[in-house]
Amino acid sequence: MRRHAAACLAAIVSCLAFVGGARAQGLQIPCDSFVKNDDGSWSALHGVAIRGTGDNLYIREGSVLRPGAAIRGQDIAAILDQQCPVTPEPAPSAVQPAAPAAPYVALDSFVTAKGTIDASKLTCAEIADASPNEAAQFLTWYSGWYAGLAKKHGVNLAAAHHATLSVVDYCKLNRDKKIVQVMELMLK
Repeated sequence: MRRHAAACLAAIVSCLAFVGGARAQGLQIPCDSFVKNDDGSWSALHGVAIRGTGDNLYIREGSVLRPGAAIRGQDIAAILDQQCPVTPEPAPSAVQPAAPAAPYVALDSFVTAKGTIDASKLTCAEIADASPNEAAQFLTWYSGWYAGLAKKHGVNLAAAHHATLSVVDYCKLNRDKKIVQVMELMLK
């Protein structure tokens, strides 16, 4: 009798494992809503509904999904690893030499006599031409300043990093815009 009960239990467990695996295959995950972190986890760039779980599963903005952690029985990080492979940047072609990069413009060249940068006078062209580190540093400061005005006291690092890259990309295409205008649009 015990042997029969153990066999039935084993059959049920294997069926549940099969159903769980089948459910994972049917999930519809928008890859562009997540970013893979250096530690192998994934961060949600914004709130997103994942379909195919029977009922909708909602992942909040800023949520960190770690491999091995189950949400409603699903290892979402492992599914993201399968469905959203992170591809490395392609190596430069040996046949065609890369065009020389334009030299970066140091943001400290815009420092006033008081030793500060007047953010209201800075344009997208100056952010686009700055080194990535200086642009990120300035934009991080600016977004923190803006958040302080709005009395916001938290930070979502993954979203802030994504927003910084988005502002720089936007500025490369809209060089004549003032950075205060762009940041106001991006941070609302």
